Amino acid sequence: MAESSIQQKAQAAWDRIEALGGHGVWDDNVVYVILAGTEVTDKDMAIFRDFPFVQLLDLSHTRVGDGALDYLDGLKALETLIVVGAQMTGSALEAFRRAHPHITVTEKKERPPQGAINPFTGKPF
Repeated sequence: MAESSIQQKAQAAWDRIEALGGHGVWDDNVVYVILAGTEVTDKDMAIFRDFPFVQLLDLSHTRVGDGALDYLDGLKALETLIVVGAQMTGSALEAFRRAHPHITVTEKKERPPQGAINPFTGKPF
């Protein structure tokens, strides 16, 4: 069975995420993308135009700035955005929060609540 154009674009975007040094989980129920600590740029965020299924996106300790947020508007499934140590301004993050009140934005390193489970390992933090 031939892949659809959407599937091909999504696979190409996932390949680009991995080429940038990113990783994550992409299956039927969960789509997490971790680009933390990579050399990803604001312009690289354009890959999410072809990969809009992301539920959790970690851009911590990257050089992405305010311009990256413009590319995230199309991520309708996004629930969590982690930008600890990224180069975004407080005013840009506040505007993003107002425009996307359903998305949890974490910009400061916080200890997970007691008993919280690491979504990648399934074990407590």
